[in-house]
Amino acid sequence: MEIGKILFRRELKLVTLLLTSLLIASSSAAVYYSMVMEPTVTTATADVKFIAGNDSAPAGATGGSLTDSWVRLASLKAYPNTSLTYDQAVNVSNTGSAHQFKLTHVSITNGTSAISNFISITFKLVAKNGSEYVTFVYDNADGDTYWGAPPSMNYIDILAGENWAVKVITKAKASASPGQVCAIMINVDVK
Repeated sequence: MEIGKILFRRELKLVTLLLTSLLIASSSAAVYYSMVMEPTVTTATADVKFIAGNDSAPAGATGGSLTDSWVRLASLKAYPNTSLTYDQAVNVSNTGSAHQFKLTHVSITNGTSAISNFISITFKLVAKNGSEYVTFVYDNADGDTYWGAPPSMNYIDILAGENWAVKVITKAKASASPGQVCAIMINVDVK
């Protein structure tokens, strides 16, 4: 009987050793590693930013506002049977090193107004040297239900210390009703 107990102990030890080694092996295979990233974010001012132009709404004007990175041009109008030009609706200024920027269409909405009152709204970039870059022409192609969104423009170089004007030209139909609104959202992308 002593020999049976000794064999049983050896088998039990062998089984225990096998189970322990399997446990260790499976635990080792399931170990994953993680990487650590610790970003530091610092507030800063933008190198390329908006500044008021000669045709910008004055501070405190109803609906108009201007910050370095956001502008609402609430004072733009479109008169019936005529084109109205804002040579400096707002300016884009580069206070840092040379950059590239472009305008990108985001959305155009008309709320409850009939867009058939408008013919077109054109945005142009005017370089420091006076060169004009046509960037966006929103036009009422089918007369009421569709505004043609312009394609994205290519990046343009803006050198350090330069101010570029955003020129806006509005055209309304001769039969335009007063008080009709068209809201356009455009991004200025900088790299």
